[in-house]
Amino acid sequence: MRRSGCALLVVLTAIATVACGVEPKPRELPAGFAKPRFMMISDEAQGPLLIGGDYGMQISLDGGRTWQLTDNGSAPAVAAAAFGNEILISRGTTEQVYGYALTSTAEPATAWAFSGAVTALAGSARRDRVWAITRSGGNRLMYSNDGGAYWWTMPAIGLCRHPLQLAASGPKGVLAERLWVACGRDGLFASDDLGVNFTRIAGISNAVTVAAARSRPGQIAVTTPQVVVTKDSGATWYLSGLSANAVAIDPRNPDLVFAAGLGGRLYASLDGGKSF
Repeated sequence: MRRSGCALLVVLTAIATVACGVEPKPRELPAGFAKPRFMMISDEAQGPLLIGGDYGMQISLDGGRTWQLTDNGSAPAVAAAAFGNEILISRGTTEQVYGYALTSTAEPATAWAFSGAVTALAGSARRDRVWAITRSGGNRLMYSNDGGAYWWTMPAIGLCRHPLQLAASGPKGVLAERLWVACGRDGLFASDDLGVNFTRIAGISNAVTVAAARSRPGQIAVTTPQVVVTKDSGATWYLSGLSANAVAIDPRNPDLVFAAGLGGRLYASLDGGKSF
């Protein structure tokens, strides 16, 4: 399903005043979400901006000008990943599945098929693949290729001991997705074999969160906490000058990036995160 031109125009109009030199109205994050657990943009026609944290989940359909609760929006939300035409949410020891629109009733929360609380998620909507970090006797990397129906424990050879957040780039040709892992002061790690082996990415000494573009495989954004971006899988990095707690890349338009600033304000970029 293609995102409607009107819906995309609403989002772009909400941020275009910055490029035109007109001071826009401040866009604040919802109360209690100054330090979100995650932020993402849904691959639905209206492109809802989703934010989650200890105070639940809220969405915006107008580029962050207004916010509304999702179904079960008061329950804490730890991590999120898109797969197929749905969004998987970790509630810690339970999971909950939403449609891409995020405005309808979600499926009931159920226990994970494995032990522990899930602290990080990543998904590949095109291939129905999902990864999860679970804490049960240490951190484990779990993998599913059927949207979470069945899970396998991955070797994760070379991965840091304390992964903080996951992101999956869109596949490049017939190659598998690249799985990115933010590891705090251990830096940034990546796997090109679904999570079997990992290598450390040079140039990033502190990776707090990471977001990947679905439609541009080499593009990711990392908070260090300054937002730094690459469009060539880490060969070249750009410093944005903005410090943030979370970042999200539009799945269809990778030049559109949102960041949750340290002061509880929402920022937007029209150049892939190079400037906000």
